[in-house]
Amino acid sequence: MIKMVLVGGLAASAVAAAGVAATGVVVVDVKQPRGGHHIIVPVPLALAQTAAAFAPEERTRIHLDAQAARYLPVAREVLQALADAEDAELVRVEEAGKQVSSRNEGDLLRIDVEDGDTHVKVKVPISLALSVLLESGGRISASQAVWALQRARLTQVVDVQGPDGEQVKVTVY
Repeated sequence: MIKMVLVGGLAASAVAAAGVAATGVVVVDVKQPRGGHHIIVPVPLALAQTAAAFAPEERTRIHLDAQAARYLPVAREVLQALADAEDAELVRVEEAGKQVSSRNEGDLLRIDVEDGDTHVKVKVPISLALSVLLESGGRISASQAVWALQRARLTQVVDVQGPDGEQVKVTVY
């Protein structure tokens, strides 16, 4: 009897692990400076998707006004052109102690900002941005955004380092 329970538990664990591996995990990693707290929160995308589905739609849906929505076709064209283009730096702005750059690298749109001791790095998969724009029709829900994160697998999408040494990273596995 105990063997059957153990085997059943192992089988259920294997099925759950396979489900998490298939849908992905977002890991939020927060470090405080000088020996402060270090918090790592793994969130299975399937769990986030389920939670987003239960959230009231009026609280989680972003509605673009008519003026912004009319630019969606242009945004799609720009993203498609970036997806088809060779890797290149798109914009670089430099001032004393400040720098902003954006570039496309493969399927990633990479934006780096340095302002004194603050560093922000954001990587957005172009396919993720395209999927949100193509499916949204000017309306983007939290559920759609979470589901689209599956296209960002194996990507550190956010890395922010503050002037005091604090750091926040968000990675999709």
